Amino acid sequence: MLIQLIKRTRLAVNPADVSAIFIYTVNHEPILEVQMRSGGKYQVRHEPALPNGDDVYQVHKQLMEAV
Repeated sequence: MLIQLIKRTRLAVNPADVSAIFIYTVNHEPILEVQMRSGGKYQVRHEPALPNGDDVYQVHKQLMEAV
């Protein structure tokens, strides 16, 4: 099962390949960081009000439930 990280680009990850998940704040904006076992990492900005914006809290919840 794949979890979609970024709607705009349709980037999806396999939860089995995720090594760490963080939500942190930069300039009062939440950012989800997903680190992969291969060493790669993805950062997703919280933009739920935009047409193809991402809700990092929802994505975080989906990843946590899948792991």
